[in-house]
Amino acid sequence: MHGLINCAIERFVRDTYGDQTWRMACAAAAVPEQKFEPLLTYEDPLTQSLIASCAEVLRRTPDEVLEDLGSSLISGAGDAAVATRRLLRFSGRSFVDFLYALDDLPDRIALAVPDLKLPELHVEEQRPDLFYVSAGEGWPGYLHVVHGVLRAMADEYGVLVLIDLVDGKPGLEVQVIDMAFTAGRAFTLRAG
Repeated sequence: MHGLINCAIERFVRDTYGDQTWRMACAAAAVPEQKFEPLLTYEDPLTQSLIASCAEVLRRTPDEVLEDLGSSLISGAGDAAVATRRLLRFSGRSFVDFLYALDDLPDRIALAVPDLKLPELHVEEQRPDLFYVSAGEGWPGYLHVVHGVLRAMADEYGVLVLIDLVDGKPGLEVQVIDMAFTAGRAFTLRAG
């Protein structure tokens, strides 16, 4: 697994639950390093063990931890979240534009980090207010991270949505309830 993934997990747990919780999760996963390097590659079982131990320490399911991780990638206050949020806001002026641009997300991420290979995302419009988002194979739990990202981006755009896992299918149903639920976060093309 790319080091940026493990760094994101570390940042999420430290920022949300504190250093002590992070140390407990690392100990439970038998991870000797408590700080990951973003440019290194780590074995996939290490990352899976770390997610499972975080869930155990937090008394949550791994799926819930991954969804909250996805949300924190966007809604966090740190520089990484601000950069990710800006990158995703370039997807379009509305949340629906953002949904349509998800198909291109792995390629856009690869422009910034060429060796970070995200699973493909596919978006299918079922109605003007209902979308089906599915993910390619490769990362167990990736769809839960996407769920969190969608939740945070809906808040970013000020849109009220319902996001549900689809029974028996590997995807998310995204129903847009109100495109102008709140003002959303201001966004301009220039940085700062």
